Amino acid sequence: MVKPTSSPPIIGKLHTFPTHEVKQVRERLVGWYDDNKRQLPWRTIAATEPDRNIRAYGVWVSEIMLQQTQVNTVKSYFEKWMCKWPTVSDLAKATLEEVNQMWAGLGYYSRARRLHEGAIKIVQELDGEFPDDRDSLMKQLPGVGRYSGSAVASIALGHCVGVVDGNVNRVLARVKGVGADISNQSTSEHFWTLADQLVDPDRPGDFNQAMMELGATVCTPKTPNCESCPLRPHCVAFHRNSAQKRSSIATHFKQSDKKASQESTNIPDLECLPTCDFCLRKEDWDESLGVLNYPRKAQKTKSREEVCAVVIMNCENGKMFLVQRPKAGLLANLWEFPSIPLVAGDKTSRKEEERVVREDLKEKYGLTSTQTDSITYSADVVHIFSHIHQTYRVYQVSLADSKGLTWPDRYQGSQWMDKTEFLASATSTAMKKVLKAADPSEQNDKGKKKKAESRDSPLETKKQKTISQFFSASGCTNWDEV
Repeated sequence: MVKPTSSPPIIGKLHTFPTHEVKQVRERLVGWYDDNKRQLPWRTIAATEPDRNIRAYGVWVSEIMLQQTQVNTVKSYFEKWMCKWPTVSDLAKATLEEVNQMWAGLGYYSRARRLHEGAIKIVQELDGEFPDDRDSLMKQLPGVGRYSGSAVASIALGHCVGVVDGNVNRVLARVKGVGADISNQSTSEHFWTLADQLVDPDRPGDFNQAMMELGATVCTPKTPNCESCPLRPHCVAFHRNSAQKRSSIATHFKQSDKKASQESTNIPDLECLPTCDFCLRKEDWDESLGVLNYPRKAQKTKSREEVCAVVIMNCENGKMFLVQRPKAGLLANLWEFPSIPLVAGDKTSRKEEERVVREDLKEKYGLTSTQTDSITYSADVVHIFSHIHQTYRVYQVSLADSKGLTWPDRYQGSQWMDKTEFLASATSTAMKKVLKAADPSEQNDKGKKKKAESRDSPLETKKQKTISQFFSASGCTNWDEV
């Protein structure tokens, strides 16, 4: 049976760029970028490095790091990375353990693994030469998709291809008034078509970075600065919002219906095709949001709740027992304290939970009943992954020596580490938070800090009542209750 194919969306001219507008957008955007771009280390490499392989390598590393991570966080990681492994051949010689250590704290550790795998492939299979266009980059390098392939190809290698990321999505949705869900395949493809049409053939890398820079610094998700935007003359969202405000003012001052109607016709979306699938209809426009009506997104999937017990096994010599996670999946290859899954939302008592943890430690880690009797609860630690709301119940066990321990098959191996070794190893931010929560010195420091702050507070600020308090009854929240 042949599956029916969905018909292509109807896209009105409002959501495309005519030829004359393309030229204007290029000139405005590149000029703005020259005057306002942030100085970032990977941009310096792309602009000044004569070796194409080093340019491509630097941009590749930066783009992978920037996925799901803020620029300010990436800068220091990028500089340390390039200092340790300045070329792709240097990275290929590193071990995955070293790469994970360098990556620790950035999250999404599969990115680091793919960089390492890609470096090895370039050296061993491609004679140390980077693929020279977007399609080859996507085909040859693990973890390189349409966006990162386009970024490396345009910024490092000068190819005339557009890029579309979250920032570009937002800019294009507002400038061309695209009211369709940006997560839809048809909307995404339209944005890629627009990006490829707009990119400046003389300065493709600078133009693409300008689009992303505009979204990151001016056309932001919640507080866009429309007054300083170089694309304001072309922006459907801006003009629609302005026209909507004028229409509201006309209504407020009871201008004639004829004049209000004339004002309304200035709203750009009303000039599009009646059947256009990309328009945001009048009834869907929220006047309180203004330009924030764009882009339109489907509701995010709610994060799932997960709970596990994490056990810090402390030996008398100051070492702690760590196990290495599997080679694939969340936090692959990282070291962590042994964890025991619990049921999220379960009303099990602390006593019953401790019994479950003790039994697991005896069955899977080889502890004796005497050893598990030393178990103590320390704290709950919450860590938010992109799709998981994770709660760690932190327990500690004291051991006289490090002999006789085993671990479940799901782990790759085990290792004893002191605190310094732990912090220097390839461990996740979540596990660092777990150790911090279990460290008595950390808790003492918090208590001392709070006491110091309390002592430093003037007596008057703690005890003196405000004038209104003298005239209000105790416990009242408003004058109607007095």
